[in-house]
Parts: sequence; structure tokens; C-alpha cells
Amino acid sequence: MTCWDILEKRARTERDKAVEAISEVRGRLEEQQTLCERVQKIAEQYQEKIKATQGSATQFGDIQLYRTSLKDMQHAVGSIRREIAILELELTRKKSLLTQVEIERQKYQKLVEREKERVAKAVARQEARVLDEIGGQLHYRKSKLA
Repeated sequence: MTCWDILEKRARTERDKAVEAISEVRGRLEEQQTLCERVQKIAEQYQEKIKATQGSATQFGDIQLYRTSLKDMQHAVGSIRREIAILELELTRKKSLLTQVEIERQKYQKLVEREKERVAKAVARQEARVLDEIGGQLHYRKSKLA
């Protein structure tokens, strides 16, 4: 195993780690987006309840409770959206890192391939020398025998 093989293996390991990190961030991002949708639906339900209770003769406390809950839900949606934005930035950074690691891995892979080609050419040259030497010896023997 050459040094290029080792470096390529390390780069492949780093790439795999970057892919796992991206997968983890995507999972967290999907969770936050789902949570945001749920909270928005709850906020819409509170708005509908506020509209429904304003039209009827209900207690003022119920309307205040719905309004407070609606504000809390809107605040939660804002917090979740900030978290989504942070996760999207993190995902962008991780993708950039993955790109860099993949370029590095491909570079080492090319170097490994070049090393194998160089070794194969060296072996072929050595075999050609041996065959030339054998051919020369056979020619010399034939000329002596003739």
C-alpha cells in the first residue's frame, strides 16, 4: 500500500463523515420545517377561534387567552424560522466542505491510478528487457550452432 493509497483512504473517510453530517443536518432541518408547519396550523386555529368568539357573547378571558396563545405561537414560528435559517446555513457550509473533501479524494485517487500505471509500465519494461535478453541469447546460440 502506497502513501497515495493511505491518503486516498483518509480522504474517503473524511468524505463519508461529511456525507453523514449533511444527512444529520438535513434531518434536523426537515424536523424543524415539520414543526414550523404544525405550529402555523395551531396559530391558524387560534385565529379562527378568536374570530368565532368575537362574534358571540363569550367571556373576555377566553378571547384574551386565545390572543396570548396566538402571540406565543407566532413567537414560536419566528424562533423556528430562525433555527431553519441557521440550519440552512450550516447545510450550505457542510456541502461546501463535502465538495472540498471530494475534490481532495479525487486528486488522491488520480495519484493512486498514476502510481499503478507507473508500476505497470516499469514491470512491462522489465519484462521487455528480459525477453530482449532471452531473444539475444537465442540469436547468439543459433549463430554459434549454424
